[in-house]
Amino acid sequence: MNANAKSHADKGATANVAPITYVRIAEVLIELGMITREKSQSVLADAVGYAAEPIRHRYDIASALESFGVAVSIHSEDVDFADAHYEWLLNEAAALTGGQVTIANYRFEKDDPDDEECGLGTMHFECNGKALSFSVEQESNDYLDMGAAQAAIEAISPDGDPWEFRCVVQEGRQLSDDIMVLATAEQRAGLRQHLGIAFQRPWR
Repeated sequence: MNANAKSHADKGATANVAPITYVRIAEVLIELGMITREKSQSVLADAVGYAAEPIRHRYDIASALESFGVAVSIHSEDVDFADAHYEWLLNEAAALTGGQVTIANYRFEKDDPDDEECGLGTMHFECNGKALSFSVEQESNDYLDMGAAQAAIEAISPDGDPWEFRCVVQEGRQLSDDIMVLATAEQRAGLRQHLGIAFQRPWR
């Protein structure tokens, strides 16, 4: 191997093992067209104390996307009143679309209306005027039905637009919040290539 070839190989090896930081995530998101430079500068200014620190775990890398306004998380732990939390979550996801999606007329129809702790039922809402409903099968009203929440968020992906919500694959036995990312297929491929983030198949 000549000196030039070895130099290029060394640079490639370095790039492959370079630590992922908030700064690197910002660079990738800009390259993929997911955020503006202004957004990047704003987030990095808020993260100035740790922006250059390596992020060790893939889940933490995916979780950082929420700070950049391209993802929303579905909480896996106690949310007090899940039937009301779904509405907040849907509006948080809709806000990432830049006004393309609006949520209205949300209501939760409990299987047992007299039991405040009952989490079983159906969530109803309108997305851009279209009526949608999702069955919720979480018996406790303290916790979200993660599958129902994921399906509902996927369903509000902008119509006629390549951007859609998809859930990040989690690794290991200890599952945390689900991270839903708004991106195109090409951008998801870029996130996997550059940040090691993989995505689940659509819920439905």
